[in-house]
Amino acid sequence: MKKFPLSLLGGVIIGLIVSFLLMDYEDIRYEVRNLGGIESRWIREMDFDFVFNASILVIGISILIFVIWTLVEKKIN
Repeated sequence: MKKFPLSLLGGVIIGLIVSFLLMDYEDIRYEVRNLGGIESRWIREMDFDFVFNASILVIGISILIFVIWTLVEKKIN
């Protein structure tokens, strides 16, 4: 039964492509200047709204692939 791992892999590939194309990923960075005698430096953070929405999209597409694959498999048999 390679149906589950392959549907999960397909969901990850398709979900990430769709999420990067349709959703707006915003790289969050800001500059900290002269904090405690330290030179200025850039702080980078992840956009957690994007990560959460992309993970929900990946899970949904994986489930959809699994269900469609199961229905086609039952119809063939």
